[in-house]
Amino acid sequence: MLLTIFSPVYEALCGAHPDYTAEYRGSIFGSVGTITLAIIVAMLLLFYVVLGRWKMVWFNLIHWGVTVLITAIICFFIAYLSAKNVLELVDGYVWRFAVINAIYTAVIFILLSLIFKNLSVFSKRTPF
Repeated sequence: MLLTIFSPVYEALCGAHPDYTAEYRGSIFGSVGTITLAIIVAMLLLFYVVLGRWKMVWFNLIHWGVTVLITAIICFFIAYLSAKNVLELVDGYVWRFAVINAIYTAVIFILLSLIFKNLSVFSKRTPF
């Protein structure tokens, strides 16, 4: 059930692929969405709980921005490689899907930062 919530989200953002809609709905959207959320939560826990309680240097907005960028890049490659491995081809839709996944990752990371920052000692005011 959880995996099926990603198909409408990705199709609304990327559009439906004219030739491989079943493959994207069946195996790519769900797995990429789940892995993306897991990576976002892991990076949020790393930034706010591990580093945000370790030393006072991790409250900087630049560190937070770099963490968002690293997370988006990781999730870009997860989406790209997952679609490439399932379909065994690379077309414009694969690139668009990977870019949309990176943007989706950054937006979700920013929104969840508002919740996770309360778990930190030194980064309570990062990003806002």
